[in-house]
Amino acid sequence: MQAEVYYAGREIGTIDWSPDAYGVQIALDCETPACGGALLRCYAQAGEKQLRIGLPEPQCGRLVLRRRLSREMLRDAGCLTAVPDRFYLAAEPKSAAAGEEPVQPEPLQGTALRTGDAVLDALLACGAVQAEAAGDALVLHCAFASDRPFALAPAFVLCTVEEGVARLRWTKKDAADGAASNAHTD
Repeated sequence: MQAEVYYAGREIGTIDWSPDAYGVQIALDCETPACGGALLRCYAQAGEKQLRIGLPEPQCGRLVLRRRLSREMLRDAGCLTAVPDRFYLAAEPKSAAAGEEPVQPEPLQGTALRTGDAVLDALLACGAVQAEAAGDALVLHCAFASDRPFALAPAFVLCTVEEGVARLRWTKKDAADGAASNAHTD
């Protein structure tokens, strides 16, 4: 059986769910969504239960996963005799109360991604940091954990941290101040 795979409420690929004598063979093939460097795992929703299928591997611009799920794993998730209701990619499983996987913001496209700061622009260009428009500013953000390095570390004194996400609000004034200070150091 083949089913759609979703990310942030949008269909991005397919998964083949093929039962065999040992469990189920899985073959996932999805486009690579813009996720700010977060590790996306594939999950299946079966009623109120979640089944973590695995961590897809980037291959040729796509996310691919091939594996077998054992009968024990399927039984624990309530999927031994029935196919899950929904398949999705996310950094962590959705809560049953939410009813949808967490929507993660897509990065801005084009020239709006430029802050004017060489380090921040490089982080945006490589996808380590994502950006969202907020009026006349950009809000840069990335995953944060106190025991690991994080992408916005070069500007850590300007960041706020909330619920595992570091954020930096960058305005046009910040860009102008940065350009002025660079001009004085030459």
